[in-house]
Parts: sequence; structure tokens; C-alpha cells
Amino acid sequence: MTTLDAHAASHYHALTHTNMGTDVTVRAIRSEDKYAILDLYPTLSPRTLYMRFFRVIDAPNLEEISRYTDIDFATQLAFVIELGPSKQLVAAGRLIRATEQSKVAELSCLVVDDYQNKGIGSVLVRELFEQGRYWGVEQVIALVHSENHPMLRLLKSQGYPCEMLYDEGEFTVTLDIHHEPSSDNRFSYRSSLGAMHQGI
Repeated sequence: MTTLDAHAASHYHALTHTNMGTDVTVRAIRSEDKYAILDLYPTLSPRTLYMRFFRVIDAPNLEEISRYTDIDFATQLAFVIELGPSKQLVAAGRLIRATEQSKVAELSCLVVDDYQNKGIGSVLVRELFEQGRYWGVEQVIALVHSENHPMLRLLKSQGYPCEMLYDEGEFTVTLDIHHEPSSDNRFSYRSSLGAMHQGI
């Protein structure tokens, strides 16, 4: 299988489109993205921040944001999505692993409010999972707030074997991305989630 080392990951760039036909660019995060992210923060709703961080965080400064943009691609695979010719940054996400050799990574991602429910998040997660496999990850773990139904549904729709465990208001979602995704794994989000709630 093709491998994606840290150097290649830091230069990743792909043109694609959402399921609604919107042209987007998926690329590796860059140090200079800190300025765009700083400008985006005031546009994020309290709910979006809470769903991502499990709390509403104070506005970060440039130094704090730089911790997310000036990264080591050996342990973090971080992508942003730009919209069409304008190159407007509308989403960011990453896989984080403890060491360069680790085959387990944690997923985090965020989509700007105005572009949620438009297929942007699905493209971001799909690209992270596909390239994450080449990067050496076999299992992805995501902590998702129990009220974040769009994210739970998105993760279930990717076509990888998926397990969801509920505990005190959040789901720990574990996905096996070692193999190609399959439509056999895209079983009903509603039925599987309903079964889990019956056991809570």
C-alpha cells in the first residue's frame, strides 16, 4: 500500500467536490492559516464551540492558535478545506497519534457554521480517513457529544466498521479504517443509536 510520510502529508493538496457539487480544496494546514482561523473564530456559534470542545472557550490569541497550525506531521495529520476559487477556509480537522509509529489516532474537526450540513464535513472526514490509512493509522477514535447527531451520523456513513460506546453525555466512537470502506458497514444510524440508548 502507498505510504504517506510526514513530508508528503505536509504538502497534501487535493481538488474534490461535496455531494452537493460544490468544488473544494483539501490541503495540509499551514503556519499562515493561523490568521484565517483567528478571523473565523468570531463567526463560530456557542453551540459549534461546545460540540467541538465540550465547552464554550474564550477567543484564542495568535500564539494559542499557532499550536494547531505549526505542527509535526509525523504525529498530526491536519487538513483544512477551502471553498472554490475564493479559497475561503471553511473547515479544519486532524488525526492525532501519540507517536509516529502508533496505529491509533484521535479525530477532531470543525466546520464553520454557515457551511455545516452542506457536505463539507463529510469531505473532510473522508479525506482524513483515506489519507490516514496511508499515513499508518488503522483505528480512529472520536469523542462526540451525545447531542451532536450530525457528527455521529457522519461517522457512521463513512463505511468503516464502527463501534459507539456511551458514557455520561458523550459517545466514544471507534472506527476500523484499516480496510477499504464498504457499503455493508453503512447500516442505519437511527437503529444502531436507538439500540444503544435502550441499554443506557
